[in-house]
Amino acid sequence: MKSCSFCDRDTKKTRIIAESKSAYIMPTFGQISDGGHVLLISKEHLPCFGALGRKGLEELDVFKKKVEGAVRKNYGPTVCFEHGIIGQTVPHAHFQILPSSTDLFQTLSQKYPFYRKLGNLADLEGVYNDRRVYLYYENQENKKFAFIMDAIPQYMRFVAAEAIGNAPRGDWKAWRADPDCARKDDELILETVRELKRELGK
Repeated sequence: MKSCSFCDRDTKKTRIIAESKSAYIMPTFGQISDGGHVLLISKEHLPCFGALGRKGLEELDVFKKKVEGAVRKNYGPTVCFEHGIIGQTVPHAHFQILPSSTDLFQTLSQKYPFYRKLGNLADLEGVYNDRRVYLYYENQENKKFAFIMDAIPQYMRFVAAEAIGNAPRGDWKAWRADPDCARKDDELILETVRELKRELGK
């Protein structure tokens, strides 16, 4: 089996901000916003968070809300998304929590009209059991949706980056390939670790 970069937490010790029983958070490479863009990553190797099960998702939601509260306090309103198996660059369950005041629902629903509105995060279990693949999106008002669609890798990054006026940051690999952009990205990552550790601790 090919090694999974998200399972290897030892190499990420300096970037891990906080953790719970089932997940940990760290800044993502390719900060779409000017800091505060984090990944909430499953400790267990799962294909997506829908596979965590209802009880696990209920427990995870407590930690997720705490993280989102800290990001919002320091960086403003947030959206959250997950490529549920489809379009992942790392095949391991992870949410992206991104500071953004722009709701992406209209853009998504126009292109992909088949979706389910979810009452809570635990409803992802049913989507996963029924469909296996989905795209999860949660807006600034905590309204949750599962889009039934196929997606190219980094699709939501492209959409979100364009929506907030940072389109070149959508492709994180290309963004970090430029030395000046990589330096800026590293500065934002360090700032994010510092600011959110102050709120969340270790």
